[in-house]
Amino acid sequence: MERSIEITRRLTRSGAAIAELRLARPERGNALDEAMLRAITRACSDLAQDEALRAVLVSGEGRHFCAGADLDWMRRAGSMTPEENLRDAELLEWALSSLVALPVPVVAKTQGCAYGGGIGLLCCADIVLAETGSLFRFSEPLLGLAPAVISPYVVRAIGVRRARRRFLAAEVFDATAAVADGLVHEALAKTAIEARTEAILENVAACGPNALRECKALLDRLQNRDGLEAEALPNRRLIARLRVMPEAQEGMAAFCTSRLPSWAGTPVRAE
Repeated sequence: MERSIEITRRLTRSGAAIAELRLARPERGNALDEAMLRAITRACSDLAQDEALRAVLVSGEGRHFCAGADLDWMRRAGSMTPEENLRDAELLEWALSSLVALPVPVVAKTQGCAYGGGIGLLCCADIVLAETGSLFRFSEPLLGLAPAVISPYVVRAIGVRRARRRFLAAEVFDATAAVADGLVHEALAKTAIEARTEAILENVAACGPNALRECKALLDRLQNRDGLEAEALPNRRLIARLRVMPEAQEGMAAFCTSRLPSWAGTPVRAE
């Protein structure tokens, strides 16, 4: 069976327990498919029960953090019934909600491309670091789709005004722009990001474990988690409906055959 994610556990220099959740499909740009989303959900559910855990680090193996949704998976959706598509869309919602619900600080580091659902994962983290060469894009509209399921998490992270530009222009933006948007907290050279990640984890380890959990719960209350739950079903219905429409089928077919879609968009293949 193909690997989807890997979970490793280690201790900081001060002895705090850290778990790394690493996306592990580098040959596919760590693109999200059914198996990976189920694995993320299971892993987060297990990690949430670990009372000794002090933080979770989310990373991607290989050149890219996450190239978005696996196109083979999305193309299969075109032959699904509406009910099957709705259940299929739940997989991404479950992965995002389980990640954002982790009771300990979540640090994410990104490199290469973070597109679509990959940005959704970043928006579920508390602290995000990016290599300076990182690229970001909400590529769904170019495929005849919408970033529906990830949208509440994105808007909570960067606000509606910035989300309007990113969703509607569907353009590639770099780490500097991601910092300006509030999507990324720090952009660092490849040679510096590991040391900075470790420094942040050490700072987390210096805080009271219960205090950090209470801080996360406090922030959730202030930001009102009810909004995420209220939007979940309508957003799953939206993406389930769009997947089977001719526009989305044309967009995904064009991407997979490296041609322009009928509306003359731009190919979105990760470099």
